Amino acid sequence: MKIKRGYKASLFIVSTAIAGMLLASGCVSVPEQTQIVNNGVNKKISANSCDTGQAQYYSDKKRESAHALDSENITLLNWNIYKGQKKNWADDFRQLSDGQDLVIIQEALLNPEVKETLKKQSIHWTMNTGFIVNDEATGVLTGSRVKAVSSCGLRTTEPFLRLPKTALVNKYRLSGTDEKLLVANIHSINFTLGTEVYSEQIEKLKSAIAQHQGPVIVAGDFNSWSDSRKQIIENMVEDLSLKAVTYNSHNRVKIFGNFIDHVFYRGLVPVSSEAQQVTSSDHNPIKVTFRTVHAEQRVAWN
Repeated sequence: MKIKRGYKASLFIVSTAIAGMLLASGCVSVPEQTQIVNNGVNKKISANSCDTGQAQYYSDKKRESAHALDSENITLLNWNIYKGQKKNWADDFRQLSDGQDLVIIQEALLNPEVKETLKKQSIHWTMNTGFIVNDEATGVLTGSRVKAVSSCGLRTTEPFLRLPKTALVNKYRLSGTDEKLLVANIHSINFTLGTEVYSEQIEKLKSAIAQHQGPVIVAGDFNSWSDSRKQIIENMVEDLSLKAVTYNSHNRVKIFGNFIDHVFYRGLVPVSSEAQQVTSSDHNPIKVTFRTVHAEQRVAWN
């Protein structure tokens, strides 16, 4: 996705007009409350918060290793699938998500192809709905080989488009430890003239993560296309003692010279990482493999 600076103002106007027409036509609707879908079960949350009282907890009394991620080998895919609007996206989605422990998706569209792929690969999934297009929910979706212990959602309304962007925070059991892995999936707001609302969205996410003491993965489409937005993300990384995954390839998408898709981590070691080039979305997928850092090897992050 390459956008010239001179087009920025035009993009604001055109995108706002399109969003207005879609809302007026009834093709697009926005849930009144934060709405988390878990393998087809809806939960509406009135508060836009990830405080303990607002999290959705899942009943799973068994604690065998089969219900925990392998601490020594955690594979993930992070990808904005562009609502499946490009050719071959379904084939690429099936191929890229196959064998992954964590499938972290932005602009997910809860259509039959996505549901069927997740079902065939025995992936449990949770989605935080941003809005509904022609009766199909779209937002951020996190899939996993094991069930999440809990989920909570955040959403922030785009100042121009008036459509929400969402974030989803899940926790998972890890083998060999009582610690939980926090996985945050975010699609940051895009069209703003300043950074006030963008900063507010990141601050909400920071607050949700700051409560967690174990390992952390923060991944998504941060729309960090300006130096000021990049600085906000760098401040978040520093405040939460996160690190950025690095890549040998330069396949991650840039806008105005800045990467917009990121994977950050804490309490983990990246074993491998790659960004693959595809034509099935306007974003290129990222794959990372992690292992946990044992408690005695850690440098305190507080």
